[in-house]
Amino acid sequence: MNHTVEAFDKRTDRLVFEIPVPDGNIERLRIIMHWVNPEDEIYGYDLDQQQIKQLEALIGQAFYDSKYNFQMGCHGSE
Repeated sequence: MNHTVEAFDKRTDRLVFEIPVPDGNIERLRIIMHWVNPEDEIYGYDLDQQQIKQLEALIGQAFYDSKYNFQMGCHGSE
């Protein structure tokens, strides 16, 4: 599975950008997202401020902007 942070415009709900979570970080991602079961990893989730800060540290990029709502997305790998 490939996980991405997705930013949606608060006014239009349109997807503005996606940032991939680098491979090899699933254990840290499970902790940040509070995932317990394997199937938890396949759904989309709204992100709170604490999760956003932890994901910025994990990814190594500041992306928060108050204009956007953020979600964790999951996409099948090829």
